[in-house]
Amino acid sequence: MGEGRRVAATTAGDTASAHVSGTATYRERIALPPDASFEATLEDVSQADAAAIVLGTARLEPAGQPPFRFTIEYDPSKLEPGRNYAVRAKVTRAGQLWFTSDRHYALPSAGEELSMLLVRAGGGSSSASTAELENTYWKLVRLGTDSVAVEAEREPYLVLHSREKRVAGYGGCNRILGAYELSGDQLTFSQMAGTMMACAEGMEHEQAFHEALEKVSRWRIEGETLELFDASGVSLAFFESRYM
Repeated sequence: MGEGRRVAATTAGDTASAHVSGTATYRERIALPPDASFEATLEDVSQADAAAIVLGTARLEPAGQPPFRFTIEYDPSKLEPGRNYAVRAKVTRAGQLWFTSDRHYALPSAGEELSMLLVRAGGGSSSASTAELENTYWKLVRLGTDSVAVEAEREPYLVLHSREKRVAGYGGCNRILGAYELSGDQLTFSQMAGTMMACAEGMEHEQAFHEALEKVSRWRIEGETLELFDASGVSLAFFESRYM
């Protein structure tokens, strides 16, 4: 981890209160649920083998969406010469850690702002679900065993709109529309239709995409990925979540 900023001796001109402001974000294009919380803390991290001492905290409840802007108020008289101070931040939901700073961000000088980058809890290796099947933008990245690599503006995707139980998306050339039924891990699509444009690129993926959706019987989410299966358990399509 990075080290905090070592504080010099305070002077008589120091004010009775101070603050540190900044923003925090993460690289993943994941929309947070409405009950997620953001917290940033100013801590004394001088002793590596002891718990950090929290000198100030800023919370956003609900967190909203990144970037998160925060201001931590603290008492500068509690800063001791020769000790190290740093800022850390995290995003949680229902007591579970979603994102966190993976290093100490040194306390900035007066007037400077921090810019913090958060990482997925567990380094992104956790299989715990942090995305919802419905109302999430699902980018198609694999059909069966074949990768789908297209330009961003032509990327195939699906969104399952829970209110109307309608599915909308894009196949790589044409829009996709239809309905779906959901019961536990069972999922089926019906009344699938789309526009009828002909494109020089993307048509092969689009046709295979339509055929895969017709066979879907079950779904599974791990972290920020969605996988669709047929009735025999064969993987039909694999998606990654993106912001809506």
